[in-house]
Amino acid sequence: MIRHKLTFALSGLFLLAAAERAGSAAVCTAIDTTKDTLSEPDRNATRILLGQALRQQGIEVADSNCLGTYVVYHVKLGNSITVFMQGPQGYREASARAIEEIPAVYSQMIRSMVSGMPMGTTNGVVDRTNATAAQQAPKRVEADSLWYFRLGYGGVTGPSTNSGPGFGFGYRYELDSLAIDLSFLNLVVAGSNNPMDTNKGVTGSWARLMALYYFNPTANGSFYLGGGLGYGLTAVTNSTATYSGTGLQGEAAAGYEFLRASTIRIFAEAQATAPFYTVYPTLYGSAVPGDRSWVPSFTVSLGIGWGRSPLVRVNVVP
Repeated sequence: MIRHKLTFALSGLFLLAAAERAGSAAVCTAIDTTKDTLSEPDRNATRILLGQALRQQGIEVADSNCLGTYVVYHVKLGNSITVFMQGPQGYREASARAIEEIPAVYSQMIRSMVSGMPMGTTNGVVDRTNATAAQQAPKRVEADSLWYFRLGYGGVTGPSTNSGPGFGFGYRYELDSLAIDLSFLNLVVAGSNNPMDTNKGVTGSWARLMALYYFNPTANGSFYLGGGLGYGLTAVTNSTATYSGTGLQGEAAAGYEFLRASTIRIFAEAQATAPFYTVYPTLYGSAVPGDRSWVPSFTVSLGIGWGRSPLVRVNVVP
């Protein structure tokens, strides 16, 4: 009997100690009304939602005997609300597009504090349950897209020196300082009206991918440099044989682009192509003994591009 009473007393003391420990480990919540700009009903609702967000992370919430306090305030501008939170583990700041997103923002901020990780989408702070609309459809920098055609004059060196008109078609996707250039049929066609002239041929790239860098990105005109890779061909003829080959090529370009603030672009460009392959001689379609040759090419051209404006035109009805 005495043993049962002793066991009961010890159990009660253990439960009281656990309850006291749980109570002392609880945190409190508060709204900084001196800085908060929400209405009183919304303010009361956010405090309840803050407590729920803490409990979802396994943190007990109480009204007194607090181990720490999470203090928040909200600054509303239009529909957007910026949330500021100070807790035992530090300070966080985040934005919501609407008041309905505040619970998701609370969840991210508390997870970030408890884990000690910065707020971001790659470290587990954000998941499918608390992603905001801005994170689901993030903003991106507006870019210009345009198609272009260029025409100029080029030359080829190698078994023979040929020159002739050069042309190409392409597409550019431009940010302020960077652009991606994808072009096709960048060819130099060398020929002559003189039937006695045997130095003829064609060289260039079937497709080419380049990255461009603009030195004055926000101006209406800017110099640029670019480099990339292409897949091309070379077929040139001299007095003895025809040399041909295909393969990858290194591509380099330097130019100046005009009218960057409009949907029409004009650019002057100098290009150099360095094949990663050599050409070999053939005669009547068959390979013949001979040294292989490396055949770089150069082109100077003028191009014009056109694209669609990213702006939306609104017609105002009086």
